[in-house]
Amino acid sequence: MHSLLESHAYDIYRASTPVIKIHAVGGKRWKRNVAKGGRIGPWLQARYEILNKTVWEARVPCLYLVAGNDGIIRYAGISRNRMKDRWRVSPAYDADSMERLPENQLFHSQCWKHIERECAAEPGATFEVRCIDGNTLLPLLEQLGPPLSAFSALRGDGEGIVAGVERWMCNNKGPMLVTWNVAMTV
Repeated sequence: MHSLLESHAYDIYRASTPVIKIHAVGGKRWKRNVAKGGRIGPWLQARYEILNKTVWEARVPCLYLVAGNDGIIRYAGISRNRMKDRWRVSPAYDADSMERLPENQLFHSQCWKHIERECAAEPGATFEVRCIDGNTLLPLLEQLGPPLSAFSALRGDGEGIVAGVERWMCNNKGPMLVTWNVAMTV
């Protein structure tokens, strides 16, 4: 049985727009070709599709949620600009030879190691990334009631609404909710 908190999180997930479907990861490891260290790789390549390019490219703050094919929400995050900036497709280079690969590769800095780990443990694992902006989210929060309806005080501040809900999800994480989030829960 889900707790009321988990139930509300899944109501938000169901109301969100599917944006990216990750079908598998594998193949050659790739890196970004950047001058400084940081998030250069190497990572496994994804077989994915952009389900809603309009939402992926929209310049609006949004809450995004990642769930596996088992239905568990593993990650909650926000984008202050565009989903495309958080779930980017970058030029990719072979991790060994640094030769340019023919296709750009999808990547998300906090989720990728978890996606790789789960796909290694369960080769059939898939993931769906959904998002919802503050103006679309607010009526649902009001319908769900306290404590989420309190975010109605932020009406007109879409970024504040999605940031508040992200924080609420991270503060209430559990074995069936946002297990990949670590930055805001320690």
